[in-house]
Amino acid sequence: MEMVKMSAAGYCGETSNGLSVTTSLSWLPDSVLLEVLSFLSVRDLIRSGRVCKRWKRLVLDKSLWRYVDLTPYKLNSKILWHLLRHWIGTSLQTFKLKGLLNSVKKQEFLTPAILQVLEKRYPSLEHLHLQETNLRSLSYDCFPSTLKTLELSECEIPLTWFKSSTSKTKGLLKLENLVLNKVSSFSNHHLETICSQSSLKTLCLCGTYRVNDVGIQKAVPYLKGLEHFKVKECNITNITLHLIGCHLKNLRTLALLGFRDFTDTGLRCLSGVKTLEKLWLDDCFGFSNRTIIAVCVSLPVLNCLGLNEMFFKCQEIDKIRKSLPHCTVTTDFPNMEKVPKNGSTDIV
Repeated sequence: MEMVKMSAAGYCGETSNGLSVTTSLSWLPDSVLLEVLSFLSVRDLIRSGRVCKRWKRLVLDKSLWRYVDLTPYKLNSKILWHLLRHWIGTSLQTFKLKGLLNSVKKQEFLTPAILQVLEKRYPSLEHLHLQETNLRSLSYDCFPSTLKTLELSECEIPLTWFKSSTSKTKGLLKLENLVLNKVSSFSNHHLETICSQSSLKTLCLCGTYRVNDVGIQKAVPYLKGLEHFKVKECNITNITLHLIGCHLKNLRTLALLGFRDFTDTGLRCLSGVKTLEKLWLDDCFGFSNRTIIAVCVSLPVLNCLGLNEMFFKCQEIDKIRKSLPHCTVTTDFPNMEKVPKNGSTDIV
């Protein structure tokens, strides 16, 4: 940012021939300046808008406000209102916010009034990312109906949050991608409700420990069009693998992370998902290399297999790779020779 300021003011020096030369960003055409400004953070972008009238005009260009990430900053309602009214243009497509759930000040700045502005002022807003935000006082109906992707990280939601009123069911129908990370209040009821009222293509459930086999069973009939599924730290068993194999026939990527109770019986159920292109089985100790090979060979379009943090010997990994010549196998795993003699799998 300091370099931008110096360049804007101009720099005077001498060449090797003793000739005076002045360099300044103001000499550059608007298209080049816009490219330079696109690398700045929101804070530096606003500061750059105070350099001169020309820079203010360029900073307000719609191309610079399609992706706005405010998570690095401490916000309050006054600052957010100022940004929405004076800086963030109507071309906004992706908006990322960090709330006050884990801060001393508990009063959230995300209100129904602000969500209403997002609905009316930003018709292209499709991706909303909320981090550490308390949403218990907000209805899902308040959220922009244009949303296609909703990401919640370490947020709190009410028990009936995804229940939409009949007057605004379209808001749920447009949602295609739902990404949840450590949303501890997300339950089987939430999962069934959101899946039954939308056509999800991507579903990521990480740290949603209230979700179990029963919730997956009630949700999968509505997930016929699901293409990407990631699961981590949920209370599920081989039953979920059976449900995936029976219902998710259009699945392209599947990530099963950290499920040490899964067994070969469950893994064999995935043989029915013939559209699967990428499969991650990271930290799933219950699978044998023989079953992994048999299942992956039966998947005609599989091109990526993740076996990270799996305790396979080198010769076993080599056998998997040789059996899957058209598949990239990643193995960021601990050395078997370093496993403690007492049988513990904890690596210091």
